[in-house]
Amino acid sequence: MDILHFFALDQLYRERRRLRQKVYVVAEFGGTRREGKIIKERDGRWLIEFFPQEADGVVERTSRKYLSLREFEVHPVDQQQFDNYIQALYDTYSGNEL
Repeated sequence: MDILHFFALDQLYRERRRLRQKVYVVAEFGGTRREGKIIKERDGRWLIEFFPQEADGVVERTSRKYLSLREFEVHPVDQQQFDNYIQALYDTYSGNEL
């Protein structure tokens, strides 16, 4: 991931927050792939709230963790809009040295 991915995610997050919606992500957490939502960003790291999940008859509680952009993926339901933001940034800065 490069800086444009960070700015695209930040732009998506701000737009969704303005509309009172969340950005959903998927990450490896506790040895399993779990879904969650972005709560906030601080110093380049994103606070992710993971949804409760049932494993072997035991429900794992909701948990929160700060992750960098390299440690999670944008959920497929949000991926197309994220890709649109990335493409817009590439188009804006194409030909410029970053």
